Amino acid sequence: MTMRRVPILAAAALLLTSAPLLAHHSGAMFDRTKKVTITGTVVLFQYVQPHSWIDVTTTDADGTEVRWSFEAGAPPQMKMVGLTPDVLHAGDKITITGHPLRDGRTAAAFIELTLPNGKVYNTKPAAAYRPAQPGAPNGGAPQGPESPPASGSAPTGKPPG
Repeated sequence: MTMRRVPILAAAALLLTSAPLLAHHSGAMFDRTKKVTITGTVVLFQYVQPHSWIDVTTTDADGTEVRWSFEAGAPPQMKMVGLTPDVLHAGDKITITGHPLRDGRTAAAFIELTLPNGKVYNTKPAAAYRPAQPGAPNGGAPQGPESPPASGSAPTGKPPG
């Protein structure tokens, strides 16, 4: 084999082995413009790599039992938002929201889950929960429509008063 062929073969091997990885991480099957919310009973919580799964049964308007599967993050991601096997069990009654599959099957990408006690677990960025940053505006807390302005500051940029 000549030295000129080695880089070409290496590039070809890299392309062939990386394609399945790229395909795996595509979220194109989910319709990110829509949300579905299901209230039902947890059948199974698979806390596994590469994605956790939350299966829930619910009843349709006509009384038919339907099983939904919600694809969630890997265990480290789920642990960061506090959703672990210590929290969620088969038989728990929950309300869960996700982006549904485009093809109409009963599965979705996990967004948020609410327990009967009102505790909410979601996929919001961890930055919303980071500790205060001394010296940063508003202590580093996120600003936005859901966040009140820092004490003594005016959201319009005008001095208070």
